[in-house]
Amino acid sequence: MKRTRSYLITCLCAPLLGLPVSGLALTVDAPSARIHTVGSAVPGAWNLFSNGELGEYVQFPATGAYDVTVRAWGSVCQGVWPEMALLLDGEQVQTQTVASAEPKDYAFRLKTAAGAHTVTVAFLNDAVAGGEDRNLYLVRFDLLAPAGTPAPSLASLEEVRAEALRQEEKVLAESDAAIERVRKGEVVVRVVDATGKPIANSEFTVEQTRHEFLFGCNIYGFDHFRSDVENEQYKRRFAELFNYATTGFYWRSYEREPGQPQYAYTDKVVGWCGEHGIRLKGHPLLWADEAGIPVWSHGQPSPEKQRARLRDIMSRYRGRIEFWEVVNEPSHLPSLEIDEPYRWARQVDPQARLIVNDYYVLADGQPTFHRLLEQALRDGVPFDGIGIQAHEPRTMRFPLDRVRRVLDHYAALGKGLHITEFTPTSGGQPITGSHLSGVWDEAAQADYAAKFYRVCFAQPSLVAITWWDLCDAQSWLKGGGLLRSDLTPKPAYEALKKLVHERWHTRLSGTTDGTGRVAVRGFFGQYVIKRADGGTTATFALAQEGPKELVVRLPAEGEGK
Repeated sequence: MKRTRSYLITCLCAPLLGLPVSGLALTVDAPSARIHTVGSAVPGAWNLFSNGELGEYVQFPATGAYDVTVRAWGSVCQGVWPEMALLLDGEQVQTQTVASAEPKDYAFRLKTAAGAHTVTVAFLNDAVAGGEDRNLYLVRFDLLAPAGTPAPSLASLEEVRAEALRQEEKVLAESDAAIERVRKGEVVVRVVDATGKPIANSEFTVEQTRHEFLFGCNIYGFDHFRSDVENEQYKRRFAELFNYATTGFYWRSYEREPGQPQYAYTDKVVGWCGEHGIRLKGHPLLWADEAGIPVWSHGQPSPEKQRARLRDIMSRYRGRIEFWEVVNEPSHLPSLEIDEPYRWARQVDPQARLIVNDYYVLADGQPTFHRLLEQALRDGVPFDGIGIQAHEPRTMRFPLDRVRRVLDHYAALGKGLHITEFTPTSGGQPITGSHLSGVWDEAAQADYAAKFYRVCFAQPSLVAITWWDLCDAQSWLKGGGLLRSDLTPKPAYEALKKLVHERWHTRLSGTTDGTGRVAVRGFFGQYVIKRADGGTTATFALAQEGPKELVVRLPAEGEGK
């Protein structure tokens, strides 16, 4: 996605219901709040837009139920007022509709344990249409302690960071343990010779050659450098790290003249990926954004033309592009519904894996998207995967416990999960939404990338993680690539390569028993087995849903290597 609107976090507290501050209440005015990403100050308030959050670090003196009052107003769009949610440590507590263009008080009840926590207010349904812009304006935020309990206070950054660091380390340790459980399996390999006779009491080496899990990136830089040397270097770096690629079908640029799509270029991409064992996803076939509307069309093309586009493209690449994001960002751009396009796509290619993709999901759980998916399931819309973009808001370092919680929430819908667009940058922007301060530089990018992948890889429903833009030379966000503009690898590239191809890579040696059997435990994927002293080799797959015992035939010398 290429969104230009902003995101925000902040927390507000003020005299409850306009009364003087007592010893029981904590008050912070919106413009003076410590935590925020982006937004804008207005007289006496803060304009919370683009589905942002406002929040503050709060030290709660005791476990209990605290009354929260948010003074706010909103602006309407298409007859719908802003929807506002109260969150505790990133998890929704309660929602309310702000149905007033004048400041009013909105009451919540918050139950929390003692200690340092983040309390935020989130804007859930931002929209712009027909000259109207739905916004949420927050004046102040009040926290009132239960009777007999001291007032909450602002937590120090040291307290918050210490608690957040403990939580992050806990999540990472639990994720590493989960990876061992959910991403590995066991199989007994019975090795036989060319005649079918067991090869008993012999030493063998077993090594993984490819992951079942999809570690990917968009491949938008393919053959777009000025020299052949640079193009080859891009391809080499891509193939060294990834087994999955996203190729673009943005209607506006893909078919500049009606009836003249850029098939020749896509054919090259698809052919190269096939030669290198890299699986493919097409993105996006339909999109209500300007990039998804061809220049020759007066607005979004008709349903007949949409259906023809799906038919032509998917038929051409059937069996070569496995995954498709048919409609992009439908909860933010609902003028394109998903119902019929996904039914058309299923008819064209029943074997294709169809993904519904949207953004801001890791920011606040994106309840609008979740409700859309729930309705799609009730309506029998055919889709196989849920795409979660992970670069909005653009400077947010998503707390890892929130990442895990959101993934678990969406996994409960029963579909495969895909992290579709992940772009921590190294361009010097301030880090937001995190216990860490500082800026997004190469070290921060590498550190967070590795931690994020560990948490995501631990979620058993996750099918793929896609980095968005391999090289800074083409990155849509400054410093968003894993390679610098000169194609040299950044620390983030090396960190991911170490994870995927070393830490999460299986190499084993063992000896067959008297029946030619040897037990193998490793990461799911493709493997090669060969005698320890060299000679012929054979391949097998260790799959989550695969058999628990396999027969592997080693060809005779000279028959195959």
